[in-house]
Amino acid sequence: MNQRILSVSLGLFACVCSASALAARHHFYVVGESYGHTSEEAIDNAWRVADEKCYLSWGRSDQDYTVLAEWVDPATGYPSARVSVGCTNYD
Repeated sequence: MNQRILSVSLGLFACVCSASALAARHHFYVVGESYGHTSEEAIDNAWRVADEKCYLSWGRSDQDYTVLAEWVDPATGYPSARVSVGCTNYD
C-alpha cells in the first residue's frame, strides 16, 4: 500500500514538473492612459492602468515604464499621459 501511494505521488510530481518545464514565457507591452491634477499624477495613474491591464491578463508588469505622450486636455484642462509597461506571463 505504501509503495503504491509513493509511486502515485511520484507520478503526479513528475507530471507537475514536466508541465512547468514546458511552460512558455511571453513578453509584451501594455499601454495605459489617464489624467491627473499634475503631470506626475497623470503619469502615475496611467502606469496604474497599464499595470492593471497586465494583471488582468495573468501577467507580471515590469517596474520600468516609458512615457509615450503627455498633453493637457483642452476640454477639462487636466494633464493627461500615456505610458507603456512591459508585461510577462507564463502559460
